[in-house]
Formats: sequence, structure tokens, C-alpha cells
Amino acid sequence: MSKFNKFLKNPGIFFRDYFIKKYPLSLDEQCHNFLNEKILIENDLRLYDIVVNQSNEPVDVVITWVNNQDPDWITKFEYYRNKKINIDLISIDNARFEDHGELFYVIKSIELHMKWVRNIFLITDDQIPTFRLSEKVKIISHSQIIDKKYLPTFNSHVIEAHLHNISELSENFIYFNDDVFVARNLPKTHFLSGNNLSSLFVTEKDLNILLKKGFKTPTLSASLNCRELLLKKYNKKVNNPLVHTYVSLKKSYFKLAWSYFNQEISNFIENKFRDNNDLNLATFLVPWMMYIEGKSKLSRDICYYFNIRSANAKTNYAFLHKKLNPMPHSFCANDFFINKNNDPNYKSNLMEFLKKFYS
Repeated sequence: MSKFNKFLKNPGIFFRDYFIKKYPLSLDEQCHNFLNEKILIENDLRLYDIVVNQSNEPVDVVITWVNNQDPDWITKFEYYRNKKINIDLISIDNARFEDHGELFYVIKSIELHMKWVRNIFLITDDQIPTFRLSEKVKIISHSQIIDKKYLPTFNSHVIEAHLHNISELSENFIYFNDDVFVARNLPKTHFLSGNNLSSLFVTEKDLNILLKKGFKTPTLSASLNCRELLLKKYNKKVNNPLVHTYVSLKKSYFKLAWSYFNQEISNFIENKFRDNNDLNLATFLVPWMMYIEGKSKLSRDICYYFNIRSANAKTNYAFLHKKLNPMPHSFCANDFFINKNNDPNYKSNLMEFLKKFYS
């Protein structure tokens, strides 16, 4: 009877609540109900507080970044792009390399909300950001971690396959793309438990469904290739990619991956641009190896994921501008070409949002 009275007195609220319940709003790839985020995050943090025995292991951050406005980089890019035959257009789409100035806020978000991080390693093609870097940030050139015969490379999968070659890198580290931002204070236990299990942030997406829908991209191909390797090695079929956010990793498992799959890795690292025989070590192969071998655990990360060129970006900006209580753990302001309906002001909208959000 109460629902009937609600319908009679406030039909607008009745239908609002009905549709919210039937079609819950979710802004993250783990598909949490937006209305439940507060209780989920607060109780996760309460669990972290219970564990006084936190890991004493040092944890570093690694970020990959490219400045596509650099004349030397442009010259190399154009030269090798013109040499490549039958290149996948997605692999050379400008959105894959475009720098909007967001790196400043990626680093700021880490230094603001993850003060326990030891070092921040910024991997670049001999490029230096124009803004002032703190002492915590150390620039690593591709040539310091990748054999020069494979350089230059414009393939992020190749760069990621060599992260473990950073000489000072800690065993436990967190990998960031330059479009991932920390949205709230995060304890080390969000990434690494007291018994040194890394966190695995898995999405509800299914590789088979993505394939059936026709989303055949070099990234999807790399995940499918990794899945086949995991199936052969462990007799485990993995169907879920990771959330588009930071990734908790162990350096020793990169070395193990190179040991197990040396031939397959060697076959793709000569690819200057993403190709269909790629492997994505940092965002699929190594994290799932760690999970299968009992070195990580399934964990929650509420990461608002959106394309900055789409109308949906403004919805995410609006939610985040409200300074939600609590804020999500992270957000990924991804950039990829959609169609002619792209928001023409997507760059300025992003930078205006980031400036206000981290002010």
C-alpha cells in the first residue's frame, strides 16, 4: 500500500526510484551501483584499518608517457609510419599519442593521495615534461630499459613488456597510464595486502562477448594471445580483462613471463606499432599469472571510466565536481576517436575539469 500511496502523492519520485532500482546507474567497469558506492568504499576502508600489520615492502609507481608535440618524435613517427605496410589505423590514431597536459595532474594525484609511494618512474622517449618535477619523480628513457635494436618504438605493449628493467624498481610496483588519476586518499593496502598479495582489479567485460560484438582491435588481440598462453601454461581460461585503472604488479613475475614465454615475447617486440601478434604483459599476462600462482587477490576499485571525446564525459565531470562523499578510488579519462560527433571542446573541457578538481 505504501508504494501505491507514493505513486498517488509523488508519481515523479515513484517512477524515478522504480527506474533507478530496475536500471541502476553505474559509472565504473566493475558495474557497482552508483547508489551503493558510499557504503562499499567506507567498509573497504574500515577493513584496511583493521589490518594493522601492513606490508613494509617499498612500492614504486611507473607511468608511461609520450609528448606527441615533440618535433624529433614526430619525425621518427612519420618515418616509421610511412615504412609500415598494412598498418592498423587504430594503432596510429592520433588519440593514442595525444598529450593534453594531463600528466601534471596524474603525478599530482599520486603525490597528493598516495604519499607512501617511494619513487615515481616516468618512462619516455628521451622527453622531459615542461613543468617542474618533484624529487620523487625519476625520468627513464626507453633506451635504458629496451634493447636499442627495437627502438624507436611507438607500441605501448613493447614498452610495457620491459618495465621490469628499470634498475631501481621495487619488487611491488603500480603501473599507471597517463590518463589514470587517483581521486581520493588510498592506503598501501588498497594495492598490497599485509601478506604481500597484490590487488587485481577485474572488469565484468568478457573477451568472448567483445569479440562477438566486432571489437577486434590490437589491444583485444593482445589479450586473446595472452589468454592462449595462460591456457597452455596453466590450463586456465581467462575471459576478463582488467579495469582501465592502475595495475598492481610484481617485478619478479615480469621476469617469469619472459622465462615462460620468451619466444612469443621476442616475436612481437620488434613491432614499431601495435599489431595482432602483440602481448599485453602489464595489463593482462603478468597480472593473471600472479593471480593463478596465488600472488594476488580479486579486489574492488571504483574507477569512473569515460571517453573525453564523448558526451558521457560531461556526466562524469559533473559527478566528480560535486566532490562526492566518498569519492571513487580513481577515474580514467580515456581518449579515443569515436566519430564525427566528437565533442570539439574535449581538450579544454578535460583540462578545465582537472584544474578545478585538483585545486
